[in-house]
Amino acid sequence: MYKRIRYIMGISLAALLTFTACEQSFTGTNEEDPKPLSALKLDQNSLIKAQVDSDFGSVLSIHDVNAKLESSGANYRIEYAETITLAENGIHKAGQQIIANDREKQLGAQWVPGDIRRNADGNNLTYLVFQGLSFANGSIYCEPAIDASFDTWNNIKKNSKLSIKKVADTGINPSALLNIGGPGNPFLADISEVGFLPSFIFDAVLGPGASGSVLGVTFTFTFVDGDGNPTDVNNDGFSDVALKEVWYNDAFEWTTDPNGPGVDIETVALHENGHALGFGHFGKVSVINERKLSVSPRSVMNALVLGTQRELLGTDKASFNSIYGNWPK
Repeated sequence: MYKRIRYIMGISLAALLTFTACEQSFTGTNEEDPKPLSALKLDQNSLIKAQVDSDFGSVLSIHDVNAKLESSGANYRIEYAETITLAENGIHKAGQQIIANDREKQLGAQWVPGDIRRNADGNNLTYLVFQGLSFANGSIYCEPAIDASFDTWNNIKKNSKLSIKKVADTGINPSALLNIGGPGNPFLADISEVGFLPSFIFDAVLGPGASGSVLGVTFTFTFVDGDGNPTDVNNDGFSDVALKEVWYNDAFEWTTDPNGPGVDIETVALHENGHALGFGHFGKVSVINERKLSVSPRSVMNALVLGTQRELLGTDKASFNSIYGNWPK
């Protein structure tokens, strides 16, 4: 039985964080995309849940996912759930209090170049943005911000032979978590940007409290053998990634304006898609003398959102080059 699930919160000290709780309703269509938002046409959480159950299959907790995958005969399991949370300079204890101290540039599971099990596009990695859930707070079209985040990672590759390519959304459900045993295909792309989901789903899948603490989450699925153990076909010491799935929490106030109120979508997408590429959290975050927040070093892959950050910094680039500098291996 596969037992290596890890649920990694960016921070577990809720007293050090603040979150905006603003449930949004979803109605009609958006003028920028006249395609009906069939998954988002209901106003109340209970009705949205019924629609999600109907369109995507039952919502399972993360601890139930692997059992369901095993019973369905799937050759992949979930291994990681990497999240990002929101920091605030609130009231803290005097002195220095360390709230994150991460040095994990690489996750324990990595992509295998040319892996035929996921129908790999050669040495490239692919992603898609699911149109049906690509609106934040009911009206903010988010696909350009997500595309921009991938462009940023793609443009630092230097001598790497990796290219990150976008594939078109076909309208088919790309979620492995919200689709087990139902219609859909989680292998339409290597990385599926499932989109902005109502907050109750975060509680259902990640556990109580996630709806108010998690801005975004990246799920890593790895291939397993007949005994349910993770594979390592290229003998690089890492489990073999099967697919990645990214969610965003629609309970927060989102924005595409880097100077506006709310959480910048591109900032969070850049971080979560760093996880999708195989990077872990990095950096020491601490609070000094009750209110001053200290970060060393500052990076996109810090465990907390500390404001708008749309450019990669030194540690982020080093993390990229440590994995993809000699891609394909």
